[in-house]
Amino acid sequence: MAKLLKGGPIAKSIRKEIKNKISEYISNGIIPTLGVLIAGDDAAVEVYTGMIERNCGRVGAEFKLYRYGEDITTEKLADEITSINNDPKVHGLIMMLPMWPNINEKTILNSISPDKDIDGVHPINAGKNVMGEETFIPSTAQASKDILNYSDIDITGKHVVILGRSNIVGKPLANLLVQKADGANATVTVCHSRTKNLKELCSSADVLVAAIGSPNFITEKFTNPDQIIVDVGMNESKDEEGNYLLLGDVDFNSVAEKVAAITPVPGGVSPLTNTALLNNLLKAVKIQTQ
Repeated sequence: MAKLLKGGPIAKSIRKEIKNKISEYISNGIIPTLGVLIAGDDAAVEVYTGMIERNCGRVGAEFKLYRYGEDITTEKLADEITSINNDPKVHGLIMMLPMWPNINEKTILNSISPDKDIDGVHPINAGKNVMGEETFIPSTAQASKDILNYSDIDITGKHVVILGRSNIVGKPLANLLVQKADGANATVTVCHSRTKNLKELCSSADVLVAAIGSPNFITEKFTNPDQIIVDVGMNESKDEEGNYLLLGDVDFNSVAEKVAAITPVPGGVSPLTNTALLNNLLKAVKIQTQ
């Protein structure tokens, strides 16, 4: 059986540090505050928002919800965001996706102040990541790196294959891991739906990161015995009795006996996405109050 890389114990330790830092800010009259904006009706967004609110409560951060109906326009929503950008009591902003069909996503995401963009989606922050500068990293990408680093897995010179090229996982993670920096210095290959010889590339990896949103896509044919797998997938499914299941992008049952280490789903990367987001909030507070 492969070694299980569990994010829960790591997240618990990080969360304690975050809570202590937030307590320090509060004792100095600063209440770290995270704002979530919803302009849509996606069920998954509601679940994720609830999770963010609970995690803020666990560490003593303030949570604010801004909800907008279907009649909101791109211009009006951008104005609302500008108003929040100018509110010194709100330190971090997340715009939930998807938005109402009439909203221009690019315009709205670009409206968020780079100093409050704790989701790491603003072009300025994405560009800083490419350049290896200090910035806000999308939480799932940061969590994928964190679980390797905190598990004492040295990726220096290793071949990391990332399956998926999204702006919130694949691309930012590739930029993180390729940097000349501690916990990085990897040789990175990014694969996607148009990649040829996909199984061969994946099976050549020292570290395989699966982030494509396709349940059980990775089977043992994509792996090798010395491989470490980071499964980012969070896919809802149902069993024969109609009960909901949460599946990764990796077919865990067929792969876990064939590799050196693997993250379970749930309980692998996901707990660290929460701490990564809260750490970004602390970073935003520091930027805005120093």
